[in-house]
Amino acid sequence: MTRTTVRAAAALAVAALAVVLVAAPAQAAAYRYWTYWQAPVGVTAWAFGTQGPGTSVPADGAVEGWSFAVSTESADVDDAPATAPDFASICGSTPVQLDGKRVALVIDPGPAALAPAGETPPAPITTCVVIEPEATGYDVLRSAATVRTDDGLVCGIADYPARECATVLDESKTAELLAAVAASDPTPSALPSVTGLPTGPDGSGGVGGGSPLATLLVAVLLIGAAAFGWHRFRGQR
Repeated sequence: MTRTTVRAAAALAVAALAVVLVAAPAQAAAYRYWTYWQAPVGVTAWAFGTQGPGTSVPADGAVEGWSFAVSTESADVDDAPATAPDFASICGSTPVQLDGKRVALVIDPGPAALAPAGETPPAPITTCVVIEPEATGYDVLRSAATVRTDDGLVCGIADYPARECATVLDESKTAELLAAVAASDPTPSALPSVTGLPTGPDGSGGVGGGSPLATLLVAVLLIGAAAFGWHRFRGQR
C-alpha cells in the first residue's frame, strides 16, 4: 500500500465520519422497547437498571421492574412502571425463605397509545417471585412470564409486543406517540432519556447488538485507525 493509498483511505474515513456526524440528528429520535428498572432493598423509588438483567442479582427484599416505553434524547424524566416498588405490599405475605429469596416483580406494558399497530397491551403483572439465591433479574422475569429475546435483548414479555424488537422511531412518529399518550392521560410521565438504551440479558447495551449509527461510527473509526497504523508501520521500515 502506497502513502497515497493510505492518505486516500484516511481521507475517506474522515469524510465518512463527517457524514455520520452530520447525519446523526436525522437518525432515530427514539426507541420503543422494554426498559429495565430496579429498587434495592429498602428503597421505594424506581431507578433505571445500571447493568443488564442477566448480570444483576437482586437480593431478598428487592423489587424488579419492566416497563414498555419510548426512550427519547430530549426527555429528562424516567418513565418507570406505574406501580410503585413496594416490596411489603407485593411480597409481605410471603414468608422468608431458608434456601431461596423473595423478589417483587412489576411488569408494566405501558399505555395503549404506545402499542405497536394492531396490538393491545396485556394486563400488568405484579407478583412475588420465590427463587434460588443466585438468580438474576432475567431469571426472575422468566419465572413469571414468557420472554422473547433477540441478540441478547429482551424484545417481548408475555407475548408483547408480538413481533417488533426495540423499534427505531423517527421524530414524527415519536411526536405522534407523545401526543397520543398526552391525549389518553392528562398527566403522562415524561419519556426516559436516551442514555437508558436497551440492555440485553447478558448485560450488553445497544439495540439488537448495537444501534446502526453506533455501528457505522465504530467502522469508520476502525478504518481511520488502520490507515494511520499502516502509515506509521511503513514509515518505520
